[in-house]
Amino acid sequence: MNAKMLLVLVFLLSAFVGLKAPPALAAQNQAGIDPEALIGRILAIEEKQRLEVTDVIFDAEYMEGKKEDDGSFKEEKRFVKKVYVKYLPDTTWYHEEFLEYYKDGKLQTLEERDKEAAKRIEKKKKRKTRDISYPVLSPFYPDHRAQYTITYEGVAVEKINGSVCHHFSVRSKEKQSDLIDGDYYFEAESFHLVRVDFSPAKLAKKTMFKLKQLKMSILYALTPDGFWIPRQYDVEGKGNTAFFFGVKFASTEYYRNPRINSGIKAVVFEANDD
Repeated sequence: MNAKMLLVLVFLLSAFVGLKAPPALAAQNQAGIDPEALIGRILAIEEKQRLEVTDVIFDAEYMEGKKEDDGSFKEEKRFVKKVYVKYLPDTTWYHEEFLEYYKDGKLQTLEERDKEAAKRIEKKKKRKTRDISYPVLSPFYPDHRAQYTITYEGVAVEKINGSVCHHFSVRSKEKQSDLIDGDYYFEAESFHLVRVDFSPAKLAKKTMFKLKQLKMSILYALTPDGFWIPRQYDVEGKGNTAFFFGVKFASTEYYRNPRINSGIKAVVFEANDD
């Protein structure tokens, strides 16, 4: 084979490889995407699932501790729980049942479990801590759009949990603790939310504790029934107390074995007074 023929062969192979570009790269190079039409499709898909899924029961495992300088997680407390979520037209009910409590890897007594659970439920009410019942898509709703600047960032360079995703950045126009800033990743094929990384637009400052940083992330997964529901919730933060500076904390909660549309009774949620 002479040099001229070799050059032709190299050119043809290069062209063939270009035609076989990975789906993520091909999607990224597509032009003419209308962000508003995309948001409309996302909200329609979310509303469809909202009508089809009335409630979910999860087996949950919550781990609390802190991240070391090398990025590893040091567990201090762990709870085995059952989490109940019920979706209503204008709100979502949430209840957690504490089954087991571990401290430094050791199973604690039922009395210690109940004492720690009551303390956490009370703190959650006072601090208005967000959980998986929080409507993370609210910035995209027409009633809230005026409070946010939403920017379409294109197709994410890397796959998110194995999916090619559209990336939106959301920034609140006002610094309020009930608003959020975040990055949203929607699966390109189904338009369902795959992951959201978010923080309060304004951090809480109490007399005894001042937050310096609070980062949250919810990962969603597809069930065999075709629904996208929470699978993992990560929280990481820093703050100062009245006695200590540079306090770090982190937690991860896993949601497994979802039971969808089992018909949870309202009395279950009254037990948590939510």
